[in-house]
Amino acid sequence: MARNDSLDPVEKARLLRGLAFRVHRKQPCPDALAELLGEESRGGRHRIFRTALDLLAEDGVLPALQTLDLLSDEGAAIMAAVLDANDHRLLSAALGRLADHLDRIAA
Repeated sequence: MARNDSLDPVEKARLLRGLAFRVHRKQPCPDALAELLGEESRGGRHRIFRTALDLLAEDGVLPALQTLDLLSDEGAAIMAAVLDANDHRLLSAALGRLADHLDRIAA
């Protein structure tokens, strides 16, 4: 299990897959991420989830994903274009591919 201030690649991949699943089911990304972070932060498992949830409310999806170290600056630039396309299938696929990448890193 990761410390309270960081996530390991397996946890990151699990979060991205959970977000991709919710987005694929046509839940708006900010709502899906807020719900996912709320579930993860219950019981005080990770302080970082509460921080990301606060950042999501203030600044949006990309800064919240970056604070969880799920996206680099370059990844956030690309993901901004994906979010702007407003296509839930494209966004779900991109999140799934990021999760696949993290799985390869963890292996």
